[in-house]
Amino acid sequence: MTHLDLQSLGRFSRHTRSVVWTALILGVAGTAVADQVEDAARAFQRTDYATALALWRPLAEQGNSRAEIGLGKLYESGLAVPKDQAQANVWFQKAANQGDAEGECIVGLGYVMGTHGQPQDVSWGVALMKKAVDHGNAGCANQIGELYRNGLFGIPRDHVEAVAWHRRGAEMGDALAERRLGTDYELGIGVRQDSAQAAYWYGKSVAHTRKEADQGDATAQLIMGESYEWGGSGLARDKAAALYWCKKSAQQRSRVADAARQCVSQVERESFANESR
Repeated sequence: MTHLDLQSLGRFSRHTRSVVWTALILGVAGTAVADQVEDAARAFQRTDYATALALWRPLAEQGNSRAEIGLGKLYESGLAVPKDQAQANVWFQKAANQGDAEGECIVGLGYVMGTHGQPQDVSWGVALMKKAVDHGNAGCANQIGELYRNGLFGIPRDHVEAVAWHRRGAEMGDALAERRLGTDYELGIGVRQDSAQAAYWYGKSVAHTRKEADQGDATAQLIMGESYEWGGSGLARDKAAALYWCKKSAQQRSRVADAARQCVSQVERESFANESR
């Protein structure tokens, strides 16, 4: 090997090492940012809004779309910051402009409803929501289905179209869309009545919700409790199970804690009334 070849090999090796180290550094930084975003989301769920703000704001200002969504939610509800819908809109729009699916759904629904200080533009709003679904937001598919199912905001009522969107959300794994599709089949709304299909989709919904509840998600725990309380999602009424899940949810510091405590009170009142008869 010539001296020139050795020099070239040395330069190539240094370049390769530089690329590898850069990739490693970026990977570590990306992991740190993702961890910070998740820490903020967990703080938000346990109602520690000051911590969520401290974690989300610097990332949002650096252009992280998930942090932009989080900061928008804080401004929208006045949590740890003065309530400011205009500021919330700014952050939601920034996220949507980056192709963030949740941002697209939030902004799109705002246009459909004519809320959030935005002029009503149903066609543009629905188009944005459909874009969000294309980008992976299964919950937005369910919301589109509900718009068609109920004929809201000037959208013509169309049960067949509603079922199509419920199905899309369900096939993407959204528990609420699975439950809606189960109801569509149970009642024969927009689709031929089919008890087997209803049971299938209810079962999928319950399985997904129970998994989240078992992992400690307070909202999923409340949904399980209410489903057992009223016999929803294909579940038989079970006051003991309802009380169990509602108590699990109520014991957590979360945004649904008040609703969970109301569920506990309701189930206990009904149980006491039944025992007194």
